[in-house]
Amino acid sequence: MNMATIGIPKKIEKKLKNVSQKLGISQEDFLLNATLYYFKNLKEELNLKEELSLWEKTSNKDLLKLENGL
Repeated sequence: MNMATIGIPKKIEKKLKNVSQKLGISQEDFLLNATLYYFKNLKEELNLKEELSLWEKTSNKDLLKLENGL
């Protein structure tokens, strides 16, 4: 796997080392999983914002049509 190198503040590095040791995984695996989890949640949030934006664009007339059709 092609990896990039990043700088991590010492305070975060200490926490990373502590938590990854407690979980019994490498720091790299911890960071990879945390990043993937963050991206998944970010994607869901962006999808929700997009859906809310579409609903905001829907006119009151269209909403009344929908309610009358139910």
